[in-house]
Amino acid sequence: MPGRRGWTSFLPFALAACMRTTAPSSEAIPAPAAVAPPKLPTAATPRAPAAPQLARADSSLPEGTATPAAVEPEPSDPARIAAGYFEPSQCREHAVDVPSTLREAGGPKQRFSVDGYAARPIAIERREAGHDQLHCLALAWPSGDTNDDGQPVHVARVIDDAWPRAIENTLARLPWSHVLLIRRIVIDNRPTEHGIAPFDRQDPTDARDGHTLWLHEHLFVDPNHWARGNYGSYWGYHVDRDGSIIDGAGSDHDLFSPILLHEIGHLAMYWIANAHLTGPEAASNVACAATCKDRGDCRTLDKTAREVGCVSPYCTPFRFESSTENWAEQYRLFFQSSASRKALEQARGGCLSLLNEAAEPLGAPWERGLPDISSYRKSLWDSCGGRACKAW
Repeated sequence: MPGRRGWTSFLPFALAACMRTTAPSSEAIPAPAAVAPPKLPTAATPRAPAAPQLARADSSLPEGTATPAAVEPEPSDPARIAAGYFEPSQCREHAVDVPSTLREAGGPKQRFSVDGYAARPIAIERREAGHDQLHCLALAWPSGDTNDDGQPVHVARVIDDAWPRAIENTLARLPWSHVLLIRRIVIDNRPTEHGIAPFDRQDPTDARDGHTLWLHEHLFVDPNHWARGNYGSYWGYHVDRDGSIIDGAGSDHDLFSPILLHEIGHLAMYWIANAHLTGPEAASNVACAATCKDRGDCRTLDKTAREVGCVSPYCTPFRFESSTENWAEQYRLFFQSSASRKALEQARGGCLSLLNEAAEPLGAPWERGLPDISSYRKSLWDSCGGRACKAW
């Protein structure tokens, strides 16, 4: 097993509410008790669902080539590199045995600062259509025992080679243009539960840029579990295999994280499905994922009617009248496994055709030799007394 501190290598590409207890799958299992609402990304102000414009990914283009799904890269800027916006040269030349220290220009930002965090580059490599692809993203964490908000964090003491490997394995399932959307992954326990994928605040005092994911360390150190959504409970897939955890799995494991797929789905919504929008409007829900939350009539409906259109009980944010989580869950189900994609089809997921179009050049992950999950843990729905009464 690799050392806990000073893990020394990142391997090339090979191959997203949290209860702390697990329960066996059963149609009669009662839903877990409600937990504190997770802080997940959503639009600042509810609005009508946006018309989706999901661009087809073209993975044959080398990094730096503009596509409808990728933001035009900025010129080399030492200040941005220092803040963790790494370029390919950092992955080719960086001494990965010693983390760098992130520094934000002008001092720590007022919101979501990562100033002073440790960081290492992850080289995401792929060869497709005759082109060698390289994307360099930063994996960052607090160098001490607290994050920028003073909350306790243990990452610096326990992180090992298995953590970036799980990130690599997860990104391998996605179109290249979706991979390019991710510039930084920060593990600092700032999320109440699994993760936060905030939209671009367009504020120089705010680190939320629409290209950074913030994750909780328990995604890497705890097993899968039941989690509470708005309309029942769903199985929280930290990894693709029940009973396994990422931490300590070694530097060459093949585990991937469906929850991370969910979080990346939010970025895909901002920059791909909502490419025609800017600022907070980019976090507006897309029409194909709309539910009664977007129409504003949920309070007039019974439980069954409120769930219409939702592919999992985690269908809407807890704090806003929107269904943006319904998009992210459809994104997760689409790329997670053959069984979850079948469940999405059975649920008649409204965004299925858009996702098919985006992934068409690449093909399903399991058709490319990447791990599949043979079964799908059905959700427990409030409309039927906390039972798994639906095929999804």
